[in-house]
Amino acid sequence: MNDWLLILPWLVPLLLLPLPASRPARWLPAFATLPALATALFAADNLTAELDWLLMGTHLGVDQTGRLFLLYSSLAWLAAALYSLLRPSLATGRGRFRIAFLLAMSGNFLLILAGDMLSFYLGFALMGLSAYGMIVAPATPAAIKAGRRYLAWTVAGELALFSGMVLLASRMPRIRFSDLAAVEPGMTTLVLIMTGFGVKMALPGLHFWLPSTYRAAPAAAAAVLAGPMLAAGLLGWLRFLSPATATNAATLFVTLGIAGALLGLAGGLLQRDARGVLALSLIH
Repeated sequence: MNDWLLILPWLVPLLLLPLPASRPARWLPAFATLPALATALFAADNLTAELDWLLMGTHLGVDQTGRLFLLYSSLAWLAAALYSLLRPSLATGRGRFRIAFLLAMSGNFLLILAGDMLSFYLGFALMGLSAYGMIVAPATPAAIKAGRRYLAWTVAGELALFSGMVLLASRMPRIRFSDLAAVEPGMTTLVLIMTGFGVKMALPGLHFWLPSTYRAAPAAAAAVLAGPMLAAGLLGWLRFLSPATATNAATLFVTLGIAGALLGLAGGLLQRDARGVLALSLIH
């Protein structure tokens, strides 16, 4: 029974996809967040599950870090879903927005619960690529242009992450995160992984997709892009980089943080709309 606490959070959004679009279906995205919220609140500490039949053998688990991210993310997805109900718009009322929303939610919950690199990457890619459907849901020229820019940056980030993950996996006996502590990633691998997650976190120089996307996307989509999806990049760093590696790269992290703060401040002062200020404030 406990295994289902690790399976249902990402499986329920997928199971709700085939349901036909109707007025009651507007509640489905909000309902889909409840299993993840229940897992974050009630799952036992260090609960794990093995799914040998899935992919190359999927390892799921929830630790203290994952519980915190799952609680925050499930509440953020729930808030965005409820907002789209209380303040419906033409874009968020469309079935394609609901499908993209559920797919991105499923990917986000899967990467949080993943205990191995392949499962994390699958969830990360599903989340990132599905967000494109939410951004272009308004079907305006600005939304379509912003969606194309977002997709190009996302695909580039996915390729960098996948390349770094392959290099990292080649040094490991297994692809579980628990085996990363004894692995020295090397500079090339470190740069690729930081770049892959850096696109999602909008690091300085990797943030150019951000302003146009936040201006054009529906409010519910902008909320999850700014919240759980951005946090997924931070979780990726925590999962893929061992404490020793993070310590060695501390100067780089501090430099990026200072540069991001200064760039966000300078860019935000030049913005004339609230969404532009929000977007640039997210540069890390």
